[in-house]
Amino acid sequence: MKTSIFITSTLLIGCLTAAYAQDSAPVSLNQLWKSDTLLRTPESVQYDAQGQRLFVANINKVNVETPDGDGFISVLSTDGKIKTLKWAAGLNDPKGMGILKNSLFVADLKELVEIDLKTGSILKRHAAPGSVMLNDVSVSPKGEVFTSDSRGHKLYRYADGKLELFLDDPNLQGPNGVFAEKDQLIVASAGTGNLWKMDYNTKKYSSWAMANKTADGILRYGDDYLISCWHGEVYYVKPDGKVWKLIDSKNPQVNTADFGYIPQTKTVLIPNFYKNTVTAYEIKK
Repeated sequence: MKTSIFITSTLLIGCLTAAYAQDSAPVSLNQLWKSDTLLRTPESVQYDAQGQRLFVANINKVNVETPDGDGFISVLSTDGKIKTLKWAAGLNDPKGMGILKNSLFVADLKELVEIDLKTGSILKRHAAPGSVMLNDVSVSPKGEVFTSDSRGHKLYRYADGKLELFLDDPNLQGPNGVFAEKDQLIVASAGTGNLWKMDYNTKKYSSWAMANKTADGILRYGDDYLISCWHGEVYYVKPDGKVWKLIDSKNPQVNTADFGYIPQTKTVLIPNFYKNTVTAYEIKK
């Protein structure tokens, strides 16, 4: 099923300019720590509440066209120490991650890879038919795993042991970040910065707010949201679509990719991609 929404570039730019709030942001991000530089092109961070640890997806050498098998998952302590550099290996370009029951699900080019949480062993590779580059992962309250295909304008859903196409729609314009809630998906467009709200059942969606191009990760903070943009920005977004910029590190070229979150300590975990580090920030009101 396709849901068609067409928005011109001029309108997008107008929305982007009008959306950014001029008053002070409701929160700030205060740096807590930065990891060692042994990581290799870290793209995503996932907090494991059961194990009290952080998973970091390392792309290593970026090779979208040909699987190279040099990607891996690292394990860090919650204070940023690298505990196991290559906890799970043999991946290609691992990106977004999500935890369901006893498995870590990882978006890995054209496959959703399922990894045993205890051992780091690969349990199964779920092929995504017709995909180009899987990117983000989100686990819904219903126990479904959603993954985005940012270069193939698709969304996939894993349920009951099967990974199937959920939506194919070019108007999503590079769907990168995906965040599964009770009745809806939030999808971040890397092509435009649009933040879409999509109904699970009808698959109809509308633009709710604007971040910026390269929109990447999505986090929930109370009733509000944080959005990362890969090129070096983090935004704070209210339910009414009001947006504040919290981080702008484009000029130092410090990337802010698909971030993780520790709710107990209100800690945001940002992978810095080409800097080979993860930086942790505390959310302060």
